[in-house]
Amino acid sequence: MPIYRAVPRDTHEPGREHTRHPGSRLPGNVPYFVDNMWEFTRPHDKPSRRHAVYASPTVELAFDGAAGVGRPRNGFVACRVECRTPPKTFQLSVADARYHPDVKRLQKAVHDKLSGRNPPGFDERLALAPLFLPGITRPELTAEMDRNAPLRELVEELASMVTLWSDAPDTAVGELFFEIEEDNAYTLHPA
Repeated sequence: MPIYRAVPRDTHEPGREHTRHPGSRLPGNVPYFVDNMWEFTRPHDKPSRRHAVYASPTVELAFDGAAGVGRPRNGFVACRVECRTPPKTFQLSVADARYHPDVKRLQKAVHDKLSGRNPPGFDERLALAPLFLPGITRPELTAEMDRNAPLRELVEELASMVTLWSDAPDTAVGELFFEIEEDNAYTLHPA
């Protein structure tokens, strides 16, 4: 199945090979703690969103996703993605991760836990802070959970609610993402 990505017209270089981004990406469209839960619950055989390249199953959806960043569609060129070797790829059940039901479900669970008639005090909230750190890794979060029972309880509760990795993909509209390993690259061909 061909996949597409829309990129800014002024930076597109036809024929250029794109390699793995050296750093980790922070989410721009979901809360940090949701991204942290998705990374914490990510099966080892699935691509990491933090090192992912995002794409769409159609040219139209690629434009929609790119234009969502506040620039006009005519500032982008839609391209077919071609990888040297097939990367780890994952397709969502929704057109964009921001619309995934996990976002609202996890937010509601956190709001319910941290608000109400007897909200936790400062020290109790501070104990949960690692979950909300931008880009915390699974090993870092696990180490904090080992020292911190309230954090462990919350993370385990939220992890049981995550469905991103088990949802059936929507092959017609579901956002795709793939992870390029060190020995792989992709090229963008105008569609």
